[in-house]
Amino acid sequence: MKTLIKNISSLCTLQGENKFFHIGEEMQNIGEIKNGAIIFSDKIEWTGTTSEVDNYVTRNNINIYNIIDATEKTIIPGFCDSHTHIVFAGNRSDEFARRLRGTTYQEIAAEGGGILKTMNATRNATIEDLIANGKKLALSAMKYGTTSIEIKSGYSLNLEGELKQLRAIKELKKELPLNVRSTFMAAHDFPPEYKNNRQEYIKLIINDMLPKVAEENLADYCDAFIDKGYYTNEEAKQIFEVAIKLGLKIRTHSDELADVGAAGFSADIGAVSADHLLFASDESINKMAMRGTVATMMPATAYFIRMPYASARKIIDAGCITALATDCNPGSSFTENMQLILSLAVINMKMTAEEALTAATINSAKAMDLSNITGSLDIGKQADLLLCNCSSYTDIFYHFGINHIENVWIKGEKVV
Repeated sequence: MKTLIKNISSLCTLQGENKFFHIGEEMQNIGEIKNGAIIFSDKIEWTGTTSEVDNYVTRNNINIYNIIDATEKTIIPGFCDSHTHIVFAGNRSDEFARRLRGTTYQEIAAEGGGILKTMNATRNATIEDLIANGKKLALSAMKYGTTSIEIKSGYSLNLEGELKQLRAIKELKKELPLNVRSTFMAAHDFPPEYKNNRQEYIKLIINDMLPKVAEENLADYCDAFIDKGYYTNEEAKQIFEVAIKLGLKIRTHSDELADVGAAGFSADIGAVSADHLLFASDESINKMAMRGTVATMMPATAYFIRMPYASARKIIDAGCITALATDCNPGSSFTENMQLILSLAVINMKMTAEEALTAATINSAKAMDLSNITGSLDIGKQADLLLCNCSSYTDIFYHFGINHIENVWIKGEKVV
């Protein structure tokens, strides 16, 4: 059954001559059509102007099931949130309050808080608890316009718990209308039982966890937190080489707390995406641009833990495939709202509205290997789109702090 939306004040297609990402100056071109119209079933079938659509429908004898008048409304592709940790248990609002009083994220982690606090709660949770918590956050994200989402493990740091998290994500893939990608991230931290024997934990990941993850087909990617106080490039390399042999693609947490060359290493090893990048060097940024590694920035994390923002202008100007994501997690960025990410990006990272919209749709789809099927309103792609209750895409940025989303379609089905 086909739906026609017409009289669209601002239709932003993000089309780019069949390109699956936009870089540099291309990010300014969002394919806006004034007084636009769009026809879709489960896939996008036609885009153009309202003045053209009646002739097109008549000439091609198209049977329209549903017609929507979008006068003074905006249509954009669904947001693609390519970095989240929404399957977890527990609450760290007490730590947040301590940080407001001056305690640093690193100090809390050194006391056994941070990731390790969530680890204990997640280990003790049932798979039903994890599914319920992840589903709640995912459905909330959908109301704010997310149509594709990546979800990581990494809050159990043992074989049983990591598999439990990944099985919960697998169940969410079945239950949710969202396009879901899953990531194995036992290399999120070192658990306390291996604090003084890091190599033994790495062996556990390589010899026990990864083979089981691959055997059950539980993940699309393998990730590691490569940073000061966490995993070194060499430790991550040991894990990634085995993951690649088992058929997993690579993504990384890179240079969030210090420049350890993680972003450049990510490019060298062929990572799909290197994320955070608050302290990434010019050399690493240039490597990412040259190798086509997506540079995923998460401004809500910098905002939430009061850190410097990633150098968006430098990353874009270098020619990197630049993406945005929430990093939704219980410790350093507890938000599932991609509209907030857009606001932070344009105000605090000096991106233009067009660059931010590109980074949150087609380029963030690329960070999940989904840009061939979603992220833009190209003919033949999935009908993943948002109806916004505003007359221009610029209003999404201008009138901030509210939810502009009126309707959400995923694969042509209205889900919000």
